[in-house]
Amino acid sequence: MAIVVLALTGFSSGHKSSGRHKSSHRDSDSGGGCSSSRQNHDSYTPRTTSTRTRTSSTLRDGTALVVSCATKATPYATVEVTNPNSRQATFEVEFAFADAAGKALSSQTKRVTVPARGTSNVQVKASPSLLAELDHCQVEPEADLVN
Repeated sequence: MAIVVLALTGFSSGHKSSGRHKSSHRDSDSGGGCSSSRQNHDSYTPRTTSTRTRTSSTLRDGTALVVSCATKATPYATVEVTNPNSRQATFEVEFAFADAAGKALSSQTKRVTVPARGTSNVQVKASPSLLAELDHCQVEPEADLVN
């Protein structure tokens, strides 16, 4: 019994006590919670470390740039996709043909596989009717990683 009281006193020594036995008992209960919380925190730290390790090896999104827009002579647009990663990856590119007001006449999502730290081009075909209204091409600058 004396060992239990001594142990409880040790846990509650860091807490303010109003001097009443009941309050001291509550402090010891919350002290036990702190000890338990500290143990959970210590066990959480290694998980954080492993998460950082996984994050650093995660592939990043690529970038996309319109190289050329479609014309009557060349009825397709060319988009260049760059892969910043150290291994081959596949990306989705959001592309649109737009009129002079910036309104999308047609939009498409294209997939392209790009070698490690390299670039690949993807072509987007424009129909003859679309070419009549086409003013410019737009591409989302961030190419979303697929794999």
